[in-house]
Amino acid sequence: MAATRKQRLDVGKAVYEHRITKYEAARQNHVTESCVTNWLKLYLSEAGIPYTKDVLEISAGGTARDYSSMTKEELVHELMLRDIEVARAKKGYEVKGGGGKAKEYRSLSEPSSK
Repeated sequence: MAATRKQRLDVGKAVYEHRITKYEAARQNHVTESCVTNWLKLYLSEAGIPYTKDVLEISAGGTARDYSSMTKEELVHELMLRDIEVARAKKGYEVKGGGGKAKEYRSLSEPSSK
């Protein structure tokens, strides 16, 4: 069953207020983390809170996150993601973009397009 607008806003608010992580919200609602990010954006938009990349990362458990507050399952998930990134770097490529067809494989030896 698809989440209602109110449920999406509630999840977005909970993530923004750090009551739940993006990873936990995705797992509990049987959706992807990018879906939860969209719900967070919806909440911020509805609440009139301007959002930037930094706000989204911090609210969704990004770079400013304290690893000591993570559950064992979240730490294992983060370690797996880091292991994948390291393995790809050793093979000389990285993945940019979202999942599915939006993924872009880029060689680390090629100059950046930016």
